[in-house]
Amino acid sequence: MSFMYTVYAVFFVLYFSAGETSALSPSDITITVLSHKEDYHAAHANLLKKNILEQADNLDKEPPEIVVSYKLNINGSWTIIPLLKYLLNTYPTSKWFFFCFESTVLRLNKLLHILSKYEVNKNLWIGHALYDHEPTIIHHFASHNKKFKYPHIASGFAITSVLMNSLVHKIIAGEKPKDDFSIDASYEFASFVLKVVKGVRLTHVPELCIVSSSDCATYPKNFHPCDSSVSAENAYFAVKTCTKYHDERISVIKRTWAKHTKNIGYFSDAADKTLPEAFIVPNTTHGHCAKTYNILVEADKILKKRNLNWLIISDDDTIFSVARLMRLLTCYNYNTPLAIGERYGFRLWDNHYGYEYLTGGAGLALSQPLVYEMIQPGRCDCPSPTTPDDMYLFGVCLAKIGVHPVHSALFHQARPLDYATGYLASQEPISFHKFWMIEPQMVYNEWFAEVDKSFITVKKHTEL
Repeated sequence: MSFMYTVYAVFFVLYFSAGETSALSPSDITITVLSHKEDYHAAHANLLKKNILEQADNLDKEPPEIVVSYKLNINGSWTIIPLLKYLLNTYPTSKWFFFCFESTVLRLNKLLHILSKYEVNKNLWIGHALYDHEPTIIHHFASHNKKFKYPHIASGFAITSVLMNSLVHKIIAGEKPKDDFSIDASYEFASFVLKVVKGVRLTHVPELCIVSSSDCATYPKNFHPCDSSVSAENAYFAVKTCTKYHDERISVIKRTWAKHTKNIGYFSDAADKTLPEAFIVPNTTHGHCAKTYNILVEADKILKKRNLNWLIISDDDTIFSVARLMRLLTCYNYNTPLAIGERYGFRLWDNHYGYEYLTGGAGLALSQPLVYEMIQPGRCDCPSPTTPDDMYLFGVCLAKIGVHPVHSALFHQARPLDYATGYLASQEPISFHKFWMIEPQMVYNEWFAEVDKSFITVKKHTEL
């Protein structure tokens, strides 16, 4: 009797465990792939969509609804909040809304199993939780601590339909955020959720991974270059500086990443014994629009004379991996107008005056056709010499000429310590910015020196 009871009990557990897992169908989920329309990113978004549909077919199930964000043409969709009302209205029967990047690897059956563990009739959201160790500039120096968690979007996060309804009702009631700047969509979205639906915090789910393992339902895939032939020979690096930083900052750049470039120029207000090769451009104490515009004019001549494809603009306290940057650029068509870097937003809630821009401190890459287009008379003339250069030239001006800034999460406007450990663990960064309260040589050595050294070795071998 005892034996039969044990067998029955085991059967009962297995049966209902299986039932719990299969209780959720792929068609109960709407998956939103956050991407943009540039060819490389669009191709990866469409590949992910195709892969998910194939997985659903292999399960012999109706597929989930899959939305690729750039196809919606919703302003500021990368900040997530502008998408919510559309998604809820379009897919009202969905039980879960899942968000991820085009670079996310998604194992549909494992994701269904995880979602089935949670009660769908609650204000609930799940993801791989990140947190700040201390107040940081990219999160507006907010005093949140470890208790405040935000999702790693590259690992994906999921929202119940109940929470989705709660958020949309708050948005309709006028409670959507109206901050001037959008910097980190994940952090800002989590702040919005906590503010408008009191007490609802992100639930951490480790199976939404930051590094691949057999248990993962999702994880970010590593970047791979699109061409095996990688060289810095076709890029010109323009470093913005001024006299007072020649010794303190330019000396660091020359000791670190500059030695891995083939073509580099330093643009300053004066030449001196520490930087006799400087190109002279007018300087301002802030804004720097006129200075950067003059760099574009001079760089256009250099690109044409040397037959180069890319202009890389950096501050004098930007730390690069030249190797990783050049590998990234193999995935983009330099014959088209392109601007690539880290995207910020200014008043994106304002459909008339809000815009996206590439932040200058992280460094940015401009294709030669775009540089030429930007310096045409009347195209990008600075409103004043002190207008913020990145916001105007790489935001307002790009919008005027119909070029969408291309975002790469591998560029970083701040220092390594300003980012969550898990966030950086899931990628191979291209840049960091600011020499404030750090030793920049040590940052370069820790993050970039090894890969840049191997880049030089490969390049020398190729030349032989």
